[in-house]
Amino acid sequence: MELSEIKTLTGFFAKNRYEFLSPPEVYFTDKNFPELLRLYKEINSGKVTTDEEAAEKVLGVSATHSSYQKLKTELENRLVHLVYGLNPEKLMNSMLGRSTFRSYFYLGAALITRQQNTTTLISDFFSQKLAENIAFTNDGMMGCIADLTLADRMAVKNKPDEFYHYKNRFEESFERFKLESELLLMQRELDIFQTASNIAQYKNVTKAKKYYLRAKQIHEKLQSFSSNYHYANIAFTYGYFANDFELIDEVLNEREEFYRHHPEYFTDMQRSILALSRMLACIHLRQYDKGKEEARIFLQRLNQNSGDWLLALEHYFILCMHSGNYEQALNIYFEATHNEQFVNFNQEVRERWHYFEPYLNFILPDHFPKESINLLGFLDEISYYTSHKEDNNISIMVGQIIVMIEMGEFDKLTERTKYLDNYIKQYVDKRIYPRTYIFLNMLLELFKNNFDSETTAKQVSNQLEQLKPGKESKLYIVEGLEIIPYDVLWPEIIKKLKRR
Repeated sequence: MELSEIKTLTGFFAKNRYEFLSPPEVYFTDKNFPELLRLYKEINSGKVTTDEEAAEKVLGVSATHSSYQKLKTELENRLVHLVYGLNPEKLMNSMLGRSTFRSYFYLGAALITRQQNTTTLISDFFSQKLAENIAFTNDGMMGCIADLTLADRMAVKNKPDEFYHYKNRFEESFERFKLESELLLMQRELDIFQTASNIAQYKNVTKAKKYYLRAKQIHEKLQSFSSNYHYANIAFTYGYFANDFELIDEVLNEREEFYRHHPEYFTDMQRSILALSRMLACIHLRQYDKGKEEARIFLQRLNQNSGDWLLALEHYFILCMHSGNYEQALNIYFEATHNEQFVNFNQEVRERWHYFEPYLNFILPDHFPKESINLLGFLDEISYYTSHKEDNNISIMVGQIIVMIEMGEFDKLTERTKYLDNYIKQYVDKRIYPRTYIFLNMLLELFKNNFDSETTAKQVSNQLEQLKPGKESKLYIVEGLEIIPYDVLWPEIIKKLKRR
């Protein structure tokens, strides 16, 4: 395991130490491994974060030394063993999770008794418990294994009726497992494209559509929790790839209807996911009032300080920026970045909040301190993101331009005219970023006109109209790169220039 994975497990066990059959401190106290408990405590406390630090502090050796490797392996094994000591009734968040864990526990216990004495058959107790729990689990693999095990046991017990019952169940669950696995693999492949860049999404939109149609076909056949879950996720991903947010809204309605017929699945977490997904679609479709209603739903249900909470807060921030509620967006920014857990979140997530700053400074110059923005730092970030994830650098570059306009750094901006021109030609494909392509070319005209606002405004008036929402506009759906919609940001830029 990575030390970060060990830290995750030790933190979980330490936090819930009284919900286990034995507290971790007891289980890790062993005369054969006298330093085991100390290694556990050092990692859990956060005093060591790498193998090198742990090996030196606990044993005074290097991380590659056999004594440390042996000690770490023992800790890894015992952490996994502790999973069987948890109480799923108290520690699993959903009925599905509890049912799945119980199934694994009873199956594991049954296999242990079988292995200890080869003449022992799985008793009626284990058979009954397996049958009870696999009837309500979304774990397809667990269902297959349990049905197969039960069929095997019934044959050994010479119970033909029960054998054929579980044999048929296994054939059905195995077929369901194969189809649900197909859905999972399609979703994960699309996740890879979605994480990569908008370019990867554009290149794979045809594949995404193919997967969406196949997923819909599978879900119509299975109508299971897993098929509903993966089908909806695949449809969302295809909708984002194709900028078809009406489709996303339609699939969200289908998912909610499924939950209404299966209320046992409709947990607070699922309600939150539905609301957050609807709000994201509302941002792109500019349905801001509806988006705010959905935001209220998921913000009430998410646990503050969790990763899900910070991600949801980020999207709520964007909703407020797009709908013109700038002071509310500023409050959200401070709520997120001043949270005591903020430093512990993923670095990329924290950096995204960093490049919201120039937009806040530009739109609320009297509320957001200019001195907190490092212009040279933004230049460095552009080169970093160009070589790592090219989508982000467009938002950063626009942020750099507007904050330099706010600060009156026109000479520096003029020096970058050629850079902006080359950047658009090299990185901004108008098929993938049609709104961004138009907006950056509007900025380029502004650069070429030496920031003459009146001349530029006349020259780009037609482009501006294309970006505005309306029946004639084909580009009203905002892109994910827009911290403030371009058709809203442009008039603010012209207004600033007229005041200089």
